Amino acid sequence: MFRNIGKLAAALLVAAAVLAMAPPAGASPANYPEVVFILDASGSMWGDAGGQKKIEAAKQVMAQAVPALPPEVRVGLVAYGHRKKGDCADVETLVAAGSEDRQGLLKKVRALSPKGKTPIAASVKQVAETLKSKENETTIILVSDGMETCDADPCGVIKSLKASGIKFVLHVVGFGVDAQGKEQLSCLAEAGGGKYFSAGDAKGLLAALDTVKKDVAVKVEEAKTTKVAAKSRLGKLKLSLPASAVKALHGLKIMKPDGAVVKEATGLAAESLHPLLAGKYKLVLAFANPNYKPPTDAALGECEIKGGETTEVKLGVVVLNRAKGLGDAANKIGLMDQGSEQYYVEIEAHNNDYYLWMPKAAPAGTYDLMFTYGPNKKASLALKGLKVEEGRETVVTLDSGIALKQAPGVQGWDLLPAGGKTPVLEIRRRWDNDYPLWKSFPVQPGVYDLQLHMKGMQEPLPVGQDLEIKKGQTLLFDAGL
Repeated sequence: MFRNIGKLAAALLVAAAVLAMAPPAGASPANYPEVVFILDASGSMWGDAGGQKKIEAAKQVMAQAVPALPPEVRVGLVAYGHRKKGDCADVETLVAAGSEDRQGLLKKVRALSPKGKTPIAASVKQVAETLKSKENETTIILVSDGMETCDADPCGVIKSLKASGIKFVLHVVGFGVDAQGKEQLSCLAEAGGGKYFSAGDAKGLLAALDTVKKDVAVKVEEAKTTKVAAKSRLGKLKLSLPASAVKALHGLKIMKPDGAVVKEATGLAAESLHPLLAGKYKLVLAFANPNYKPPTDAALGECEIKGGETTEVKLGVVVLNRAKGLGDAANKIGLMDQGSEQYYVEIEAHNNDYYLWMPKAAPAGTYDLMFTYGPNKKASLALKGLKVEEGRETVVTLDSGIALKQAPGVQGWDLLPAGGKTPVLEIRRRWDNDYPLWKSFPVQPGVYDLQLHMKGMQEPLPVGQDLEIKKGQTLLFDAGL
């Protein structure tokens, strides 16, 4: 294993030398990230920010922030509220995205004179419309001193733009805003895949823009590396998954076909890049467990990395919603691949269900959702034919089920399809108490028979026939014992 790692390290040093000798102009300008500023020029920008007018502070900061961007970055500028009072259509592209004229942009900034409303959603939409033909992600930086005054649901507009496939990330700076304004602007940043910053004066505004500049500088270097790496054996693995899946993960293991571990990545984000030598690799997703238990591995299959290229592996995620108390007795939840009838992953509670109900990242496919309860080692089907799509959340709502009213002598019970012989749910008590006999268990809507296993009886006791379980209802069954 150490010999293999040594070879990998040597190869990476060679690749690094190739990158060091490559000319900076190796990457095409079209591959570099672009930045578009959206500036608030509404009437409230005449307000105070640390002893000076907000608009003057913004102009001062822009004069420092724009020249400080990496030289490869092209820019654009949109302003709103600067031409008319009370006009929600007052959004103007002052410098089209992709411009190299930074001085011209600053000249436009210096000429701004706040007057009107705050049509934030319209301004972001106007920028996004110009980005549809661009392959690379554009960074949009919105500086606003207040809430949207024209659109009833600006956050929804941003979400729709992101969902449409337009490649942008929206960072938002709240410049002297109140708590309500911070809440709305934070929502915009989250919907746009970016960050929210609070600033109360010119110093705070400059610090926010400097943070974004550092992110853009990283993207510039990635663009350079991607272009030059085509001349070497280095490629990249890009793992993409919905953000809701991240919290439940411990990390990612990248292995050679023979099982040798090349990399163990922790602290995954919704998108992560992993430079690798060209070749075939096995990918294993590691799910976190509580109480210091080792992670649970889930095989993602094999992928091939090609030199100079980025190979993307996109996952979906299963989000579990449930009626209160329904399924509390579960000690394992698993996703079984319908094609192979093998578990993709099975998560165990380990006496702490913190991770048990969290969203579960999974490759695209069709799965059965399986639950295991109490001392019974046999899993029960909770939902059949669950379809997972790349990059999307599949929300599962468990709102129908069954619970038994407590009765003496019951050692266990089975729920069977009406007239059937194979139980869909088999519940057994612990050796020392009745748990989990009287809990609520999720079951697909349908018609069922129920039988009890009684102390001292050799055969099951049929107590319920043609019991109808409807969607949205938990059937409480009284055996009459």
